[in-house]
Amino acid sequence: MFVTGDTPMRLLRICLFGVAIGITASIAAHGEEPKPAPWRHIDQSQYVGAVKCSECHLSHYDGWKDTAHNKMIRVPVAEGPNKNILADFAIASEHRQFELKDVKWVVGSRWKQRFIGDVDGKEVVYPAQWSVKDKKWQAYEGKTDWWYPTHKDWKERSNFKLCAGCHSTGSDAYSEKWTELNISCESCHGPGKEHSAKPKIENIVNPARLSTARSMDVCLACHQSGKPPGDDYAWPVGYQPGLKLKDFWQPFVLEQGKPSTELWPNGAAHKNRVQGNTFEKSVMHASGLQCTNCHDAHGSRFQSMTIKSVESNALCLTCHGPGKDQGPNYQNISEHTHHDALSTGSHCIECHMPKTGANSVSGEARNHTFDFVSPAQTLANKSPNSCNGCHADKTPDWALTEVKKWYPKLK
Repeated sequence: MFVTGDTPMRLLRICLFGVAIGITASIAAHGEEPKPAPWRHIDQSQYVGAVKCSECHLSHYDGWKDTAHNKMIRVPVAEGPNKNILADFAIASEHRQFELKDVKWVVGSRWKQRFIGDVDGKEVVYPAQWSVKDKKWQAYEGKTDWWYPTHKDWKERSNFKLCAGCHSTGSDAYSEKWTELNISCESCHGPGKEHSAKPKIENIVNPARLSTARSMDVCLACHQSGKPPGDDYAWPVGYQPGLKLKDFWQPFVLEQGKPSTELWPNGAAHKNRVQGNTFEKSVMHASGLQCTNCHDAHGSRFQSMTIKSVESNALCLTCHGPGKDQGPNYQNISEHTHHDALSTGSHCIECHMPKTGANSVSGEARNHTFDFVSPAQTLANKSPNSCNGCHADKTPDWALTEVKKWYPKLK
């Protein structure tokens, strides 16, 4: 029953409950076993777009425009000041079966670029990607992804089923359309038509006013490796900010001591897009922290949209270090790191967020458990550690011997 003053979120839940009851009752009346309800429809008419949001939130809009969220999927531009094609199409490759003229959308810019085009009337992801670091073409087959058995043929590998849900805003499984390219305002705040017409706190989702769990869900919808029900889609179909993500998406959980595509046996990141999987296992998360304690989705002048610099340790030293209740007790950071204070070895993230995950190449994605990864882990299960990322010319045995001089109890 609807009552005056109901919020959009409550009305949504009432409608969903009614639909579910109706489907179950109909099936039961025919003597059949209940089946899962179909995907939630996304009412795309309720989305207004980032430009509309900017009329009242210009500073947030201006900050967001320069973020990676606004550069996730774009129309290809090969020349000029707005060039976004990093790949060199003059370089031949056995992996690449398409040319620049065939590219409809270009995806990514930091670690790799993938390419989307129309094949037989279907928008598909091409089977080659460009490594930004190595400056070369690589095969993109997806053989290690859980969805590969269902999408083996790249010519049938639908962009909409595998990518669009996280690379665009307002994606709907039924229309197979989005409302806006990239991760825009309404990806995190939900549809804004009602709010833009009559702004109220109650008629828009603000992650800052959600519980920690629901606020984190907004980020984890695209930064946590897992799968929705079924085998067709690779994003949480039907999810919108404010809802409970686990109703649409089940994260992959490590079977302790066993390697997986997503995580090393010690639980560290084995690939990109597992920030949520690793962070949820951290002491930080257990202490009540969430993504927005360190990152600002509206943008910042620092890499990865951190609220303070990580290169200067400013972000980490907000809570840790001399005079703080949390973390090691020391007066000079070199006492803790045993490296020169201004060296890379005294950067908090190099030891506590080492690059253990692969993207286009190994060692591009940082681990979010915040544990120091001992060289002993490399010797035991080949997982990257916190020392040899910098000391690549040394062996894990050397690194373990050195670090045990400082911390004899380290395992």
